[in-house]
Amino acid sequence: MKKLLFVFSLFVLGLNIFAQDAALPRLAVAEFSTNISNGKIQADAITVRNLVESQMIGTGKYQMITRDEIDKLLKNQQIAVSSISSSENIRKLQLQNINYIVTGSLDAMDADYAITVKVLDVSTGQFSNSANDFMGSGSRDLYNGINTLMGKFTAGMTSSGDRVVQTGQNARTGSSGNYKVGDFGPAGGIVFYDKGVFSGGWRYLEAAPAELEFTAQWGWYNNGTYGPSVSGTSTAIGGGKRNTQLIIDALKSGGHTGKAAQLCLSLDYDGFKDWFLPSKDELNLMYTNLKAKGLGGFSSNWYLSSSEDGSYHAWIQSFSDGRQSNFSNKDNSSSVRAVRAF
Repeated sequence: MKKLLFVFSLFVLGLNIFAQDAALPRLAVAEFSTNISNGKIQADAITVRNLVESQMIGTGKYQMITRDEIDKLLKNQQIAVSSISSSENIRKLQLQNINYIVTGSLDAMDADYAITVKVLDVSTGQFSNSANDFMGSGSRDLYNGINTLMGKFTAGMTSSGDRVVQTGQNARTGSSGNYKVGDFGPAGGIVFYDKGVFSGGWRYLEAAPAELEFTAQWGWYNNGTYGPSVSGTSTAIGGGKRNTQLIIDALKSGGHTGKAAQLCLSLDYDGFKDWFLPSKDELNLMYTNLKAKGLGGFSSNWYLSSSEDGSYHAWIQSFSDGRQSNFSNKDNSSSVRAVRAF
């Protein structure tokens, strides 16, 4: 009986696909990324895609593009889902008669999953709606969790002509959302600080997703000299963004490239380009509020801050035990996790 009911459900969904009004916005569900090369997790990412696609079909608001069609299109156009919102890829997609692409990520966090679903508005190149949640990794937990998550996701979307707009808590409208430490932020990272009020253009600090972590040098060593020499970097919360710009200006004057501050500023993730290297105190908040609580997918390595300590050294922090040190030579390579303020 269960098999018969399952086949009947697929038949009804098929009727919905072919009965859709051709004038409806065209929407595709692309693959979901994972943070671990594990057979079960990769299989669950496919399951999540299936469930998300089913839920989007069920809204009746979109003309659905088949999975084979979108996968083939992305392959032929050499578009990676991880960089789908880049300006080059958006130009390609805008020629393909596609209005929206839903995608997201499935990340393993201890015994649970952290799942994000988001929709790319091809006309603007922006992710105009997103939702995320933690759920168990068991089959029933995953099924029930996705159904609940998709209820939140579709509730945040309203169709108006050819546009989908974001409403509710996750809207990207500066200070209007309400976030707690540990929540997913607008850019898909994790919120690790709330100063309580919106001032100076920001209230929250968000750590970049684990997939954006990299290793780099703070500066250089050349003929007995460490550089760059930067005047005025701060160790305080709220100082990382200015620190990063000061470092970049000093690196530029010396003709150096590929350093930590420069790489942070060059990040473009889902259209968010305002990343910076955290200050000493911001880095400590990331350890205390995220790593120490098993959040954020951090390693146990030493991480770089944007706070200088004299001509030779920069502040770093061990994410194994939380120790901070000002004895890191500027040419040492350490782990880097960019942050942003919003």
